[in-house]
Amino acid sequence: MTPGRTAEEDRERSRPSLLSGWLRIWLAVVLGVTAFMVANSLYLTLVRIADWADLAPFALGEEHLPTIYQVMLLGHTGVGFALAALTLVFVVAHLPRVWRRLRRNVALSGALAVTLAVLVVASGLFILTEAASRANAWAWWVHVLGAGALIAAYLMHRAAGTVKFSGSFAVRFAASSAGIALVGFLVHGLSGGTNASPASSVLAEPATEPNPRSGGSPPEPARGVQPGPGTGGPPIPALPSVDSDFFPSPASVASGSLLARGFLTASGWGPDVETVRREVEEQGFARSIIGAGACVTCHPDVSAQWAASAHRFSSFNNPFYVASIDELRSSERTNPWIARHLEVAGKEELKAGVVKSRWCASCHDPALLFTGMMDAEIDRGSVEAQAGLTCLACHTVHSVKDLTGNGNYQLAEMESPYLFSKSPPGSALRQLHDWTLKARPAPHRRALLKPFFREAEFCASCHKVSLDEPVNEYRWLRGQNEFDAWHDSGVAGNAARTFYLPGSVRGCRDCHMPPEPASLGDRAADRDGMVRSHRFLAANTALPFVRGDTAMLRLTEKYLRTGKMRVDLFGVRRGEEDAEGVSLGLGSSAELPAGSTATLEVVVRNLGVGHTFPGGTNDSNEAWLEVVVADSTGTRLAESGTIRGDGRVDSLAHFFRIVAVDSLGERISRRNPQDIRAVVYSNLVGPGSARLAHYRLTVPEELVGTDVLVTVRLLWRKFDRDFTEFAHAANPSGFVDRPFPPELPVTEIAADTVRFAVTGEGARAETVDARTTPGTGAVGLPGSAAPWERFNDYGIALLLEGDTRRASTIFSEVERLAPDRVDGATNLARSALAAGELEAAYDALERAEELDPGNARVAWVWGGALQEDGEYVGAAAAYRRVIEDFPRDRASWRELGRSLYLGGEFEEALEAFDEVLAIDPEDRVAHYHRMLSLRALGREAEATLAQAAYERYAIDESALEITTAFRSRDRGSNNMAQAIRTHELAVRRR
Repeated sequence: MTPGRTAEEDRERSRPSLLSGWLRIWLAVVLGVTAFMVANSLYLTLVRIADWADLAPFALGEEHLPTIYQVMLLGHTGVGFALAALTLVFVVAHLPRVWRRLRRNVALSGALAVTLAVLVVASGLFILTEAASRANAWAWWVHVLGAGALIAAYLMHRAAGTVKFSGSFAVRFAASSAGIALVGFLVHGLSGGTNASPASSVLAEPATEPNPRSGGSPPEPARGVQPGPGTGGPPIPALPSVDSDFFPSPASVASGSLLARGFLTASGWGPDVETVRREVEEQGFARSIIGAGACVTCHPDVSAQWAASAHRFSSFNNPFYVASIDELRSSERTNPWIARHLEVAGKEELKAGVVKSRWCASCHDPALLFTGMMDAEIDRGSVEAQAGLTCLACHTVHSVKDLTGNGNYQLAEMESPYLFSKSPPGSALRQLHDWTLKARPAPHRRALLKPFFREAEFCASCHKVSLDEPVNEYRWLRGQNEFDAWHDSGVAGNAARTFYLPGSVRGCRDCHMPPEPASLGDRAADRDGMVRSHRFLAANTALPFVRGDTAMLRLTEKYLRTGKMRVDLFGVRRGEEDAEGVSLGLGSSAELPAGSTATLEVVVRNLGVGHTFPGGTNDSNEAWLEVVVADSTGTRLAESGTIRGDGRVDSLAHFFRIVAVDSLGERISRRNPQDIRAVVYSNLVGPGSARLAHYRLTVPEELVGTDVLVTVRLLWRKFDRDFTEFAHAANPSGFVDRPFPPELPVTEIAADTVRFAVTGEGARAETVDARTTPGTGAVGLPGSAAPWERFNDYGIALLLEGDTRRASTIFSEVERLAPDRVDGATNLARSALAAGELEAAYDALERAEELDPGNARVAWVWGGALQEDGEYVGAAAAYRRVIEDFPRDRASWRELGRSLYLGGEFEEALEAFDEVLAIDPEDRVAHYHRMLSLRALGREAEATLAQAAYERYAIDESALEITTAFRSRDRGSNNMAQAIRTHELAVRRR
């Protein structure tokens, strides 16, 4: 008996091996393949450690994958499956022979090894099919730890068995595996792991060209952002270079050349040209998905959402856009900028309107613009014309050049870092490509999901618009601007002067890309199975309607109705009295006197829109109030804002929109912003703000003793009837199945109804106690708001229309209703300050300060009062207090600079104005005060350039004369152009 062993152990070891000759050879093969897999895994582990430690040149970097790494990764997959198959054969052949000599330790370790092998294979298959995403990190850890445990279990199995590994074999196995791994790792390093540029920031570095704006012929403007006058000045945006292929669009391509056709449309992955052309002929647009064919495999949910979005239908697949862009393209009206560009580009044969249309194309037609196809006659049946904003149109944006919008971004045409990326769909090589991507998706994610995509500044590149001389032959004019309307608000956490400060900051993605269940198994889903919605839900009900997309239309209407706006028929005033005969804070019922004039007070509050309501193209958008007065039988007695038989809204309605006119005083009604010269009126509701509509009526005495029902609805139609008829007439091929202009859907966003008991002559309307006002509690209905909030909304609306006397009365009531809140006292101080009553403002501010000492929103009003009182040091201190809590508050920086300037602190004032311009480089007031500060410092050269910047962005007051003739012939617009808008309700006698 061998010392240290039992007799039983000696007998076991003297027994011959149960492995037959072929099975021994098979095991040797399995162990040899295992050695490679261990080496391969060691290599992959070393690369991951280098990546984690950012160890150059072994780290993979942001967007690069060395070929050896991908070969080893594919080898890991292929050899891993081969090893699994070899091992399965071995286990099946080995198990029957060992079953008769079963020993507990051997059996347990063997069973554990087999179980772990199954786990490793299953987790590997999961990674291949579902991708090694952040949400699936658990699968990677299961795979790695399971593999390590499998090796340990097999060693235990051999140690417990008859035939054990010799020491020399173990050394050879470990040395060969480590050697292969080390060689692979060194070759990997020599191949240049980190050779890609890091993810770019949201804003590119400023250029260094001097200010291009000067008198005489048009200069050659520099691209991007240029520094201000002198050294270290603020950025002053420049016009795009006339030698750009994309002029007058500021968009560019990193390579400096045109993109290849098919890059943005993912050529080879979508419908063929014949299919697209047939769909356009049959339907007016292509239903087939273009540009997402290569994405849908891993991102089915995101692709399906995008396919129904307005982004998808932004180009010549949008019949409304086609009508407007075609009108622009047909124009031959030129200017020196266009002439200079055509001369430099050698394209004198192009129409001026075709060149101007590139300005639109950077945000609507990138597949046409960046391939040069925008310069030719547009083939609406082409893939590029039907592409819209494809996946790569957004996801290959490398940087946003500045904060001026107009498509001021740069695309980077990038090659896929993965092997076999150009292989055709469905091929074996393409499958290898997909496996590599799923096993290592980080470079793909880094290349196509840059961090700044999450920022609102990215959205601003297209959702902030201005027009300038090359497009309008006039001057710089502000266009639609959702970015600044959001950024300069409490929703963004950047405006202390906001009337309501939300509980949390919300950005573009929070509202327009909320998490949505990934029901189709999208690989981008988080651990909760959600993806960021790519429907980009907003307010466009026209596009899904004309396409017959009822699902998208329902979602859009639901979005509009859910907590966005509130309509409150808040009160009734008799005659012009301020206090007598006033009913405020109405509940579901009240009294209305007959025989005398009464005015209904309707408050419209922006509850959940993060920018102005409405937003977007407000020269063609249509939001308005419909007011209906009916008797108890439902018979209409009076109405305002109803739709007439010709499909047009009552012209005397209360609209929420912008009415602008051209140089001839004609209304801008064809989505032709290039012709805008002056704004007749702009009636929009800012975030957390409220607006007021007054309806004057006289109830006939014959209605005494009866009830009348007053219903107020806030209605929405994406395009007004004038534009819809224009689009249909100008582009009939875009409305293939509609011989007549479509009747676009009208959506009720919010409503309120009050039942009035009509009382006799001389009776006073009963005042309803707002503190016991009944309500349904539904979001968007007046009854869901606290009494103080309803009064506060009314006071805000009065203040904004300049009625400071009534506003002060209402804010005093807010103080009474909510004595523990600063809103009443603060807003009362605002109202007093607007009325020039400084003592009253100070009194109210003292009360607010007692409630919440040091409140930054109260400090904003303190700053205004102290500045008005000539206390510039105190005003500056107040504004600095605001900036502590609201560091990006442009208005506070602006007023701080003004207080410092008035106090003689010119250098500090200049710094404050530079802060404003860093937030908004087009802020004309900051440019003006910067000019004054520079002059006070004797820096005349810089002051002259600052003056030029101010004059560029200044409002052309003389253009307002154009509106006079229009207002004289349009009663409704003339009424809406007043500070206080009162509408007549003519009650019909029964």
